[in-house]
Amino acid sequence: MTPSSIRIRPATTGDAPSIERVHRESIRGITDPVYSRADLESWASGLYPDRYRRAMDEMGERVLLAEAGRAVAFCSWRGDEVMGLYVVPEFTRRGIARRLLGMAESAIAADGHDHVTLGASLSALPFYERCGYRAIRRRGWLTRGGLAIPVADMVKSLPVSLA
Repeated sequence: MTPSSIRIRPATTGDAPSIERVHRESIRGITDPVYSRADLESWASGLYPDRYRRAMDEMGERVLLAEAGRAVAFCSWRGDEVMGLYVVPEFTRRGIARRLLGMAESAIAADGHDHVTLGASLSALPFYERCGYRAIRRRGWLTRGGLAIPVADMVKSLPVSLA
């Protein structure tokens, strides 16, 4: 499947079950040894469709969904913060995450923000650094399952719009 055959569209609350599946599969597919199986299961726990519906309906979170016959990736953001960027394992390294992130950054810039922030897993640091982000600190993040795992807070300056 080529990158051009991937369809990207705004998600709706009706997509919540698909977003949950992508989120869970992506986390469980991480192979970086920095995270144990217990860490990944703790991170993947507590994901339910209502979580995504509430985020969209009540918290103003915006979500882009990538599809290739089924949902294979998503990127969500609120304000100037990317809340999540996940790709199912069999669709990684195809440019989908970069496309989604670029679209989210454009929307964030269009909303008047001059930077983007996010919390990244340590396994995703190289990807975000290639996309122009820089780590500003490392910290422990308490997963939904109650384990603390290492993550990095990152930031990227956005170009000033001439519009």
